[in-house]
Amino acid sequence: MRRERFLAAAAATPPAVVFQVQYSCGLGIIRGLAPHGVPVLAFDADPRALGLSSRWASGAVCPDPLLDEEAFVTYLESVGPGLPRRAVVFPSHDEYIWPLSRNADRLAPWYIVPFSRWDVMEQIYDKRAQMEAAGRAGVDTPRTVFVQSAAGLEAAAREVPFPAVLKPVESLAFKLRFQRHILDIESPAELQRIYDKVDDLGVLMLQERVPGDEDALWTVGSYLDADSRPLAVFTGHKLRQYPHAGGSCLAGESAWRDDLADAALRLLRELRFHGVSQVEFKRDARDGAFRLMEVNARHWKWHGLATACGVNLSLAAYSDAIGRPFLAPRQTDGAKWVVFNKDVPLALRDIALRERKALEYARSWSGTRVDGLHSLRDPLPGLINAYRVARQVVTRQPRARVDV
Repeated sequence: MRRERFLAAAAATPPAVVFQVQYSCGLGIIRGLAPHGVPVLAFDADPRALGLSSRWASGAVCPDPLLDEEAFVTYLESVGPGLPRRAVVFPSHDEYIWPLSRNADRLAPWYIVPFSRWDVMEQIYDKRAQMEAAGRAGVDTPRTVFVQSAAGLEAAAREVPFPAVLKPVESLAFKLRFQRHILDIESPAELQRIYDKVDDLGVLMLQERVPGDEDALWTVGSYLDADSRPLAVFTGHKLRQYPHAGGSCLAGESAWRDDLADAALRLLRELRFHGVSQVEFKRDARDGAFRLMEVNARHWKWHGLATACGVNLSLAAYSDAIGRPFLAPRQTDGAKWVVFNKDVPLALRDIALRERKALEYARSWSGTRVDGLHSLRDPLPGLINAYRVARQVVTRQPRARVDV
């Protein structure tokens, strides 16, 4: 029934196709578009993906581009002729962005790709190129050394202070192996020990760990058109993340900063970027300077807060793609986003361990506008997730962990 409704609506209005709807990022894109009358088709390689149950999307399982890029692209070519109009694509994660960027011309008869082609995206895929572009744009970065082999470890350890972090230049293989984007390195000896487990992953970045608490991590989210002109810009910062030292956002707050928006836009223009992006900074506790953490050429986990604050990046990209004028208003500050079913249990644990103050945590909920999963207007994805979390707790299913 949902597919029939989608096809009928797509005959009148250009549809959107959202890729990887497992969690809040893809779900946020669906919820940012559908209430504005955009017919949405959701694709995910995982049949359990939460977004496939959204009442605002017609869902389908697609090949995993990380396992077989050609099968993924061929699948889209088979779906394309059945679409009443060309569809605007919205990949929510890197493993979908890169194939769509590389194959944009091949898919052009059926899909509009509202972001840069591979010649530009490759600079963002390669974090070394990101750092070099930041230098040209005058954007501060942490002290960084690129390690190409075991022979360079000793020299790198002399140049970068410890504690440090180890990052990949190309992140997907690293993320799959360790289920995280970075590894914390406490000493040169630990670097030597860990390197044996990462030396087959290409060039790595040894980077100083910028000191600062969770709320020192700031995001500039934006949509830039094909001429790198901003049509929508948002700034905000994390309140909590897990793991605390470098993990996924559990709660965030909108707060406008001209200086960060300016720095991010300079960098994106230097890259000649087109599309939705997240530029993340960290405020250095030593001197108050904001240093670049990374550029993500896509939506990020808590972009739903930007939508709640009036800066709908998904709608900006969609409108620009179909030739409809769009310019987002200035954001509302002080609004908050949270993942309730993860944030509360972890906070209660921290309170029990006296690592967090109960009253301070309770006050932090003031101004909460949106939950990353739960929505009264689209309740099923949140309910399914709540059930899965409860079942995991009751059965005490262990979470996957990779020891390094």
